[in-house]
Amino acid sequence: MIEPVSGLASGTLWVLTIGFLLAGPVLAMAPLGMAPLLIGAGLFAVAAERLRNGRWPQPLSQYALVYLIFLAWCTLSLIWDLSIVNGARKLIDLGLVLAALLALQALTASANTAQRRRLALSLAIGMAIGLFLLGIETVFDFPLYRAVMGNSDPRLVDLVESKRSVDALPLLVWPAALAAARLTRTWIGIVLAALFAVACFKLTASSATLGMIASLIAIAISFLSSSAVRWMLMGATILAFLLVIPISILAYDHGGTTAPFLKHSAQHRIEIWHFAADKALERPILGYGFNSSRDVPNGDAVSAFLPPGKPIIPLHPHNGFLQIWLELGAPGVMIAMVLLVGGLKTIGRWSDQSARFALGGYAAALVIGGLAFGIWQTWWMATLAFSALAFTTLSHEPANA
Repeated sequence: MIEPVSGLASGTLWVLTIGFLLAGPVLAMAPLGMAPLLIGAGLFAVAAERLRNGRWPQPLSQYALVYLIFLAWCTLSLIWDLSIVNGARKLIDLGLVLAALLALQALTASANTAQRRRLALSLAIGMAIGLFLLGIETVFDFPLYRAVMGNSDPRLVDLVESKRSVDALPLLVWPAALAAARLTRTWIGIVLAALFAVACFKLTASSATLGMIASLIAIAISFLSSSAVRWMLMGATILAFLLVIPISILAYDHGGTTAPFLKHSAQHRIEIWHFAADKALERPILGYGFNSSRDVPNGDAVSAFLPPGKPIIPLHPHNGFLQIWLELGAPGVMIAMVLLVGGLKTIGRWSDQSARFALGGYAAALVIGGLAFGIWQTWWMATLAFSALAFTTLSHEPANA
């Protein structure tokens, strides 16, 4: 790839440097701030580049076109949405996140090698700070959070706040590991990721632990063949969409909600997944409309885990694959698969070093996305987008063995 001669404007570079530096601490301490960070960075970076270099970012066509098709289908689904107002509001959030991602990816494509190394250093330092702060919080019972929010904040109960951060941190740990590998050696980046995987056991974040195990397996196999890992992840992605409904039904029918070897939260999710799968089969083509999961009627179904009258899906199905089936139907599933498989094909054009870390990050996101958060939670979409931005920014620099 031919490097641009001029690179980014100084103001643009400063915006991106600050954004990459803040990502780790924000995700570790206040994950809901990822959306303002991403969107704000997009706005200020575009403005700085326009004022200094007189140019607007030109989104890469292959990304922009599929994203626009996906947004168009989400918008069309509002016609039959169970809650048009909620769907429209969340659609605005999705549009802003995607616009910021496309703009920032287009801008960073103009960065030269020195600027990419500066962004790599910012990301690595920021993640180190974030992990240090998260360690202080979890070891000493959230002294910083209590100082700001008080001792009665409900998110302190059962480590809810730290679990959200830890579950999402693999999405930035792997780009930060790539940054460390760029600046030093590949093995240092892998050690960073492995240490975080060990910490996940202590922090009781099951989704993050499973995600990190999957990603470490992926990166280990990638030393034999990155191409093989890429094809494996393509297959896993397609199978996740195709099998999530029958597996959810079978797990419920075979006693998954009472299995003694599962945590209470896992048993509850099996109930949610079964309900969502049944409802998805009722509208397999159109779905119930964008961001409508919480409004799907229970009918005669009663939850074994919630008080009478409560919806079986409290907020979302805790499974991104099921949520897309439930809300957007088969067309939404097809577009999502094109996006994800297309991302893996893009990774296949990167250097072996970049591909290894990106495949590790993809594996973690695939697992966590299927276990933890609602796919349209704005901060979660922003975290996924920031991870993609970091990988694409760092992937263009020549490999440093």
